[in-house]
Amino acid sequence: MAKTRFRLIKPQPQDGVPALYWLLSGLFWFLILVLLGSVPALYFTKRDFAMEVKQVRQPRPNRFCIGIDISQTIKPEVLSDFEDALIARLQEFVGHDEVYYQISIFGLPGCGEDAIADILQTHSPKDAESFEQTVAHRIRKVSIAGRAGGEDDMTPLTTPLFFFLERILTEWAGERVVIFSDLVNDDRGCQTHSLPLETIEQFGFHKDQIIFLCPTPHVIGQYETPDLPERLVAKQRSLIKEIQELTSQGKVRAFFYHVPEDPQKRKAFLKSHLQKAIPATTFQIVWERVSRMIDTIVVAVRG
Repeated sequence: MAKTRFRLIKPQPQDGVPALYWLLSGLFWFLILVLLGSVPALYFTKRDFAMEVKQVRQPRPNRFCIGIDISQTIKPEVLSDFEDALIARLQEFVGHDEVYYQISIFGLPGCGEDAIADILQTHSPKDAESFEQTVAHRIRKVSIAGRAGGEDDMTPLTTPLFFFLERILTEWAGERVVIFSDLVNDDRGCQTHSLPLETIEQFGFHKDQIIFLCPTPHVIGQYETPDLPERLVAKQRSLIKEIQELTSQGKVRAFFYHVPEDPQKRKAFLKSHLQKAIPATTFQIVWERVSRMIDTIVVAVRG
């Protein structure tokens, strides 16, 4: 019987593979060297990046203030998605009574303080049933503001964003603030308030964060000025630019994220960014701090 012989066949390298390997390997190490070289440069030239590096060892945040814009330039479905994402996020803290949060709304009929309401101030409930009754139920009841007396009601329907910032940032100095708003301040018919830059700087002195989740301003009905949507977006961009200038000077830690229009993308966005803004686990805290530094590098590169 003839013996069967086996011969090991060595795989032959395909043409171009070694060259491609060395090219990708060289590119990888080049990017690593660029990153290692850019981090010290950014640290000494960009105050906002240096501030983020210094905050890596910051204690775990456990006090949160959440502000919700309920003005008529917010789409009801966008507000609803935010409420769902916020409930899911805060539910992660059930049983952690060291966590405390306050939820406020602004955009009610009236001026200044009358247009603002604190709907919730509580330590995280001890169980799911208490959370549903004291937290989730109240959040779900939040809706877009309207005039209680109908069209004949002459009470100003305002969006007192600047007044709200003045109050919240003073009360919550040194704590974590998350604001869902289109950033359009509208206090017509009331005492006019300017952007409280001094208060924002004083809040920034304590080195905690203001996170803005910003939907596109929404308008409905007929208007005498067809360019209103463009003007509202311009207001939004102007406010972002003004606060980002303070951020670049290292005077405050403020981050702006635009809420997508697409419903599916929007839900994933809100879930992700609320998880980062209100971290519940060690991994989420580490990821939040790393991602903040990455965000700062991206803004620095964009100029």
